[in-house]
Amino acid sequence: MALPEIVPLRERDLPAAAAALSRAFRDDPLQMYVFPDPVERAARSPALFAPLLRYGLLFGEVLTTAGDPVGAAVWLGPVAWEVTPERAKAAGLDKLPTVLGAAAAERFLSVLAAIDPYHHRDVPPAHWYVMVVGVAPEAQGTGIGQALLRPMIDRADAAGQPCYLEAYEILRRGISNRWISLQIHAGDQGAFAGVPIEASRLLSPWF
Repeated sequence: MALPEIVPLRERDLPAAAAALSRAFRDDPLQMYVFPDPVERAARSPALFAPLLRYGLLFGEVLTTAGDPVGAAVWLGPVAWEVTPERAKAAGLDKLPTVLGAAAAERFLSVLAAIDPYHHRDVPPAHWYVMVVGVAPEAQGTGIGQALLRPMIDRADAAGQPCYLEAYEILRRGISNRWISLQIHAGDQGAFAGVPIEASRLLSPWF
């Protein structure tokens, strides 16, 4: 089956892309921590992904599939990878306590606060940050995730700049040996992996 065309996300497709990411992360450890109740998770998590996508539209680049989005990748470049309060407010991240509920927002923001120091420590300032990448369950295993990552990784490779993402599910699936420079960090919210990635080692069975 041919892969769908990878295109920049349009504003009008943002809700559909947020819904696709919500389905993609339905059983993700971070989402399960933020929304322990699965019914609440399904109902509220699109409202978490929508401002992340809008952040990418405002300050980076967002790739998705043509037609109805079944996945998306939010890329932040070397001059905009750091999430500042001003940028967060512009994207609507400051409204998370209202749209998610205060307790869920606090859990989500506490995880971000815990992992952010490692992001600053583990990669040089001039890098590309994968803020979020996911593919809806019905399209996983088809190569769409790799297709969402490949164009920007190739661009970063051409500029000699590393790429970086944070991942939780990679640990549970036991495939850390298929990525390079995997660094495991443990905290109160569990373990996560800071993963500098290269195009030549872009492997993941659930993409």
